[in-house]
Amino acid sequence: MAQVIGIIAFCLAVWSFQQNEHKKIVLLQLLANLCFTVHYFMLAAYTGALLNSIGFARSIVFIFKDKKWASSNWWLVFFSLVCVGAGVYTWNGPLTLLPMSAMILTTVAFGISNPKITRLLSFPSSPLWLIYNLVNQSWGGVLTECFNMGSIIIGMLRFDRKKK
Repeated sequence: MAQVIGIIAFCLAVWSFQQNEHKKIVLLQLLANLCFTVHYFMLAAYTGALLNSIGFARSIVFIFKDKKWASSNWWLVFFSLVCVGAGVYTWNGPLTLLPMSAMILTTVAFGISNPKITRLLSFPSSPLWLIYNLVNQSWGGVLTECFNMGSIIIGMLRFDRKKK
């Protein structure tokens, strides 16, 4: 069942990068984070579970980035520090640094309202999560990161490159 939930999360995550509106990207990421939280918990990959639950909360704030209460860049600092705290709390050796660093990168990426920058900053987090997923046998996570890299590149080609 954990792998099925991981595949659902995979579909949501890949679909998110094919959106050209920041709010739609973040909404689909929110749903993917929720699924991945359950997925990693079921796999006993507690760092991944806790970081994805933080990603879920982060996405809620970033969906409302156009509101005054959610527009402060302090949210980037707050969620980055919470990710560091989660990494310390669930420390399982140096492997913990990979998803922790990836979530900090995506925190900054999703905190910026420009879809082009969101895609650009999200890309480096995928190899970090990929290694974590391989070690924890999260096949939905492995698929997600492989396809995320491809999806981000396709999104960059579709939306971000200069037209001739």
